[in-house]
Amino acid sequence: MNAKISFKEASPPTAKEIVGLSIERLIEAAELLKASQGTAQTIELYKTWINLGDKPFKHVALFNLGALLHAEGDTPAAIEAYRSCLDLDPSLHQANINLGLLLEKSGLHDDALETWGKVVSSPMTQVESKQLRVAAYNHIGRMQEERRLYDEAELALEQSLTLEPQQPGVIQHWVHIRQKACRWPIYKKLPGVTQNQMLMATSPLAMLALSDEPVQQLLTSQTFVTRTYQYKNEPYKGPNDYEHGRTRIGYVSGDLCVHAVGLLLAELIEHHDRSKLEIYAYDYSPEDGTAHRQRLKKAFDHWRRVSDLPDPQVADLIRHDEIDILIDLHGLSSGARPGIFALRPARLQGTYLGFIGTTAMPWLDFVIADPVAIPESLSTYFTERPLYTEGSFLPLPKSSLITDSIQRQDLGLPDDAFVMASFCNVYKVNQEMFNSWLNILKQVPNAVLWLIDDNPRTTEQLRQVSLEAGLSSERIIFSERTSHQQYRARIALADVFLDSFPYNCGSTTCDVVNAGVPLVTLCGKTMVSRMGASVLSALGLEKLITYSFQDYEQCVIELASNPQLKSLLQRRLKDALNSYQARGAMRVRTLESNLLKRLLTLNAS
Repeated sequence: MNAKISFKEASPPTAKEIVGLSIERLIEAAELLKASQGTAQTIELYKTWINLGDKPFKHVALFNLGALLHAEGDTPAAIEAYRSCLDLDPSLHQANINLGLLLEKSGLHDDALETWGKVVSSPMTQVESKQLRVAAYNHIGRMQEERRLYDEAELALEQSLTLEPQQPGVIQHWVHIRQKACRWPIYKKLPGVTQNQMLMATSPLAMLALSDEPVQQLLTSQTFVTRTYQYKNEPYKGPNDYEHGRTRIGYVSGDLCVHAVGLLLAELIEHHDRSKLEIYAYDYSPEDGTAHRQRLKKAFDHWRRVSDLPDPQVADLIRHDEIDILIDLHGLSSGARPGIFALRPARLQGTYLGFIGTTAMPWLDFVIADPVAIPESLSTYFTERPLYTEGSFLPLPKSSLITDSIQRQDLGLPDDAFVMASFCNVYKVNQEMFNSWLNILKQVPNAVLWLIDDNPRTTEQLRQVSLEAGLSSERIIFSERTSHQQYRARIALADVFLDSFPYNCGSTTCDVVNAGVPLVTLCGKTMVSRMGASVLSALGLEKLITYSFQDYEQCVIELASNPQLKSLLQRRLKDALNSYQARGAMRVRTLESNLLKRLLTLNAS
């Protein structure tokens, strides 16, 4: 909220009249000056008037000055203006809202929270005051969520929803916060918010971890797209066949760095057949300075940095580059830029890796998958048509040699324990899945469960649940997050990796199999719950695929009680992975062939 206060009065004064300007006439003069000469001149007008001495409504001029300075990017000066405004009138809470946002931008998070706290703690009775209070609670909740202080975030959003229940976006965050805090059941009663409203406001990402019903995931994605994106599905207006020799494929992503998607993608891009294809990147990823990002940059034939370009300009650039096939690497995940694809800059557009489910976006024609991940019976629940590759749709690139030397005792893991690791994001850990892990611990006395210590609140919550189930705190070991290299070294210390359900681990699976650790997965009815089965089927390790919680538990228990079986599976995993990775280029050829066939069919229609 960055409102401007204004009043209406007569015609604007001349420059000579500044000394005697009323606040009303000052604002009108400022608006005219801004329209004719720009923001910089308007800022000087306000500064001159403010410096003339004490005047009625000086705090209003300071407020408007703060808004102008903010727009110009002068954050320190804007903060000073808002603070001066509040010194004169502490009840002008629009200034507190704006000041808090600037303090947050400056990294002064505690100061920002304190500033918004003044808004929610002040007695206010005006109609506008309710809106300000809701805005302040929402900013507090958002910041506390980013700081992983989920109790405080949840409380702030509940206060906001108590004041204004009809906020689907706030309900969406509230649901996901409870997931990340492992507060079960996820849906609970809130005043004025029905169970149906909670369900309909749940984000597609959150629903991937909440439900294994494909029709529910389709409904959630469609509802989200309708609520969030107001883009028209523009028709394609370019030629059916560009005359540039090689087919041009463009990848659009903000994750071409050390990110789950970027880590999986490099080898696939390198394997593309350059005799037939020309590969473009439309990149808005963070510059993380890593060797992996440099590898990605070298893998593409053309690298377009589009971070500072609005969607229409990116679409124009894609048209200018005459891209035949455009691939979105986000779907409905964070960082998505659907506005590019809605403008239809390419004849054939699809999605891959970023979101493991239907996006329900009408401007995406295909989803790259495999017959295990999306069997024919499941394709009914996708608005995109599956485009199959050979083996698993998840790339399984060769990993570099792990040089970090780490032992179990370094991480508090018993040398003689059967170590069951699960390093999924905590929002994927639901009540049924966690109870299944606890059941295994009860039946395997020497087993320990090894999880990520994502944040103190969630870790304490999981410890409490396990204690209530009769298990001592020593049976669950938490390790802090670390670098990707160290994380890969840690995986090798486990005896088995426990896949999550219904949201399987995805890219983590690649690191697990490369570490030679058996992965037990539970295969469900949705694409996201079939990722583990996709990889294990491609490697010929169907024995590790289960289809019920009972079978899942028994499979892990069997591995714990039969070291010979575990060793046999590890050898098979190593041999199968080497053979599979040796055919990496051939699988990319299958993908390319299917992409080109789909393009030819489209061009001919």
